[in-house]
Amino acid sequence: MQDIELIEGCAHNNRDSQKAFYDRYCSVVMGMCVRYSGSEKEAEGMALYVFGKLFDEISKCPLDGDIKKWIEEKVIWNAIQYLHKDKHRYFIAKTTLYAENKPVYTKNISDVTLPDDVSKKLYLSSLQALTPSYRILYNLTYIDDIAPAQIIDNLQIAEETYKTELDEARYQFKKHLTIRLNEQNL
Repeated sequence: MQDIELIEGCAHNNRDSQKAFYDRYCSVVMGMCVRYSGSEKEAEGMALYVFGKLFDEISKCPLDGDIKKWIEEKVIWNAIQYLHKDKHRYFIAKTTLYAENKPVYTKNISDVTLPDDVSKKLYLSSLQALTPSYRILYNLTYIDDIAPAQIIDNLQIAEETYKTELDEARYQFKKHLTIRLNEQNL
């Protein structure tokens, strides 16, 4: 079944089309949700939420454009929306983890060069160790390559906040990755 037929079937709530759509795009959605979540278990819940939103909005999918790109964009912003629903953990974790983690690592992180062969598992575990807000900014900026203006607009944050938080997200990511690399080399 072609993507266009699949999308049209989903728009008409055809269960076979929805299952085929899920089967075709499950790995894409789950892969992205794993990056935005703090764990595999959270990613599963997030993916179910995202698929629900995709099916709700499937009739808006541009059939003459890049369907996969539309899906990826929807996954990104719905994954963030999923994280924002748990505001207590989202905001509290950021402030407490920042205060707890900052003094742990004193080496100037900009002096650290990371090897090119860092495994996906190591990279992902370092990404998932970030607080939700840092993980969101890191993913949007460095992995999904979303323009800063779009991030600032969609997240409704000030430009200075974006820059400051992104610097800290990058620092925290490199810190976690460096620690994990050092642990492997012991």
